[in-house]
Amino acid sequence: MNFPLIQLYVLNRSKPIVEVEGIDGELQWDYCNLEGLPPEREGAGIYNLGKVPKGQYDNLPKTFYATNGAQFFIAHIHTLRPKNPKKLMDNTKTYINEYGDDDYANPVISSFNGDNDFIK
Repeated sequence: MNFPLIQLYVLNRSKPIVEVEGIDGELQWDYCNLEGLPPEREGAGIYNLGKVPKGQYDNLPKTFYATNGAQFFIAHIHTLRPKNPKKLMDNTKTYINEYGDDDYANPVISSFNGDNDFIK
């Protein structure tokens, strides 16, 4: 896989689980040396998110370090997963209303009392 510079900054922060060609098992990304490269965003401030610098694919590092201390080629990564997939799944709950569908119905409007009047 090839990643632009902004994605390498994200990978350094999130430390995902990766699988590399020729290596059995999973590795956890630790860091990639981005010293001397442009910042993640230029002109960022309190009220300005800044802009992505030009040259996102220029002079990028070829290797990353895993948490086991070994160095691997970025181009040999074939699978990338979040570090904690359970936490990711907890943030994507499905809401089912009393009719059994997932149309995010408002419970005030979609709920009835015994007289078939809307509950207010």
